[in-house]
Amino acid sequence: MRKFACPSCGADVVFRSAQSVYAVCAYCQSMVVRTDVDVTSLGVMAALPDDMSPLQLGTGGMFDGQSFTIIGRLKIGWSDGLWNEWHMLMDDGREGWIGEAQGFFSVSLEAEENSWGGVREALERCRPLLEGNETGAAGIRPGFSVTINGVQLRAVDIKLATCLGSEGELPFAAPKGRRTVSIDCVGADGEFATLEHDGKEASAYLGRYLEWDALRFSNLRPLEGW
Repeated sequence: MRKFACPSCGADVVFRSAQSVYAVCAYCQSMVVRTDVDVTSLGVMAALPDDMSPLQLGTGGMFDGQSFTIIGRLKIGWSDGLWNEWHMLMDDGREGWIGEAQGFFSVSLEAEENSWGGVREALERCRPLLEGNETGAAGIRPGFSVTINGVQLRAVDIKLATCLGSEGELPFAAPKGRRTVSIDCVGADGEFATLEHDGKEASAYLGRYLEWDALRFSNLRPLEGW
């Protein structure tokens, strides 16, 4: 864990993960980027829209026999709704994401590009969505297959997603308005994957859907009725 003074307000900005490069100051909402010796402010982040999620920064849980702590969040919007992506740090040092949408949860870890089969090609075909090319986007449909870590998955949803705000530690800069092409895929045995492209970088995350009780959450946000 490393601690820096926020360049904007002087408050402590803590990086729990060695892989986290960006963080949002909890006091002034400035996004800061970490170098080897210092941090630099990238500007003030927008306030996160209110929601009824019971999760929060500092929420703990269990996944695959490993404890984890939530250290960051993205609030994502698209044409039909919103969802949360919670950045988690596991006790063994691995990082992942908990997707939370309408009471459903998925946990996924980033897959190395050398394990991809057809992922980059699929994202390139969907690039017109990101570029606002309505003619080029007209024929983009789910149903195609990709392979990640030897698992075959079928694309079931393709959308243009926009970051509405972020907090905590993140492995990449996520200012309000950041847009990504997002492709959700499922496997025959319950596997789940998300493919993303922001116009510069492509990523693939592989995991599975889980029930609330399986994640054994702790330190939840107090909500009336819970």
